[in-house]
Amino acid sequence: MTPPETDAPAVREAAPSGADAVRRGGGALHLLPHQGVWGTGRFVIELTRHERMDGGDDEIVLTERPLDVDSDFMAPATPVHHLGLDAEPLRTRAQRIADLAEARGLDSIVCYAARDLALASAAARRAGLRGAAHLMDGPPRAGLLGRRSLRRAARRLADVACASPAIARGWEAVGVDARVVPPAVDVARYSPGEQESSWRAARLPDPRTLLIGTLMRAEDGKRHDVLIEAVTRRHAAGRPTALMMVGDGPGFQVLKERCRGSDVLFARRRVLDSPGFFQRIDAFALHAEGERAPLSLLEAMACGRAAVVADDGAVAELVGPDVALFTEVGDVDATVAALDRLADTSERAALGRAARARAVERHNLGKLRAELARARSRPDR
Repeated sequence: MTPPETDAPAVREAAPSGADAVRRGGGALHLLPHQGVWGTGRFVIELTRHERMDGGDDEIVLTERPLDVDSDFMAPATPVHHLGLDAEPLRTRAQRIADLAEARGLDSIVCYAARDLALASAAARRAGLRGAAHLMDGPPRAGLLGRRSLRRAARRLADVACASPAIARGWEAVGVDARVVPPAVDVARYSPGEQESSWRAARLPDPRTLLIGTLMRAEDGKRHDVLIEAVTRRHAAGRPTALMMVGDGPGFQVLKERCRGSDVLFARRRVLDSPGFFQRIDAFALHAEGERAPLSLLEAMACGRAAVVADDGAVAELVGPDVALFTEVGDVDATVAALDRLADTSERAALGRAARARAVERHNLGKLRAELARARSRPDR
């Protein structure tokens, strides 16, 4: 039975199987380094939640740090385990994962980050289960031995997929062949709509204000500074604009201080109602270096929100060039010009409709789950 959704799920230590453990068959153990305020975590949580709603037994393991309900983006309504054993060798950690999968009667171990690739591969081998990867990042910089280790781990898995063509090319460069399986969102839950906002009425009394929302971690490479400069410049020129930034991270306190006392800039660690966040803003912005598969953009698209995105070509390749306005990373002038275009309600609406249609077509969680089910039924490679 699917557990009720709460903001404080049970977090358990992974425990080895007992002698009376019964294999139920089916279901996957999903490995995440942490939950945190990042798109991969939200994607895996949503995928696991739907599997369990349909009677599956999928569960999540956090391999680096336990769930922090005070700072993590949103808590999953699924069992979450913290692996721990940070100082232990790989074989010890892999055995703990294998024992947990066997105890839960699961048949697959899936990882999503390069840092968990070797762990998933070793655990699947120890348990005699199907190992798979749906990689949301490229390979880390490594020497000859490091690349060889990555190739060995990947080739021991039954299936390796990547979230975008750009990520797949990065893995191909180190000798890992991977098919492209784009991430997806629940297009029924993330859907177009307008929500009344008492916060907006209180903080942005001018009805002409263009409210831009962004959702990205406060860390190096996430260029909040460009968005802040573009919004501030536009507002000072007499075109009312405001920016709501959501995302925890090592730079959050600095970002919060930057917004203190401002009537234009606002920062929050997280939002509990992420579809509502997209439905309350006028347009979405994403300005980050090296983006390859940004889930927050897919969520905004599913909600029918026009967007301006800094991109070196990888994001447009993933979602299509006609569903958002794209700029170069660091280009404040181009960002201001894009915001001027998004202030036009008719252009905003047209982009929003195109974005929604593309999300339903290419990034529909129901279609992704069907594809993953077909992959699990294919013979191991």
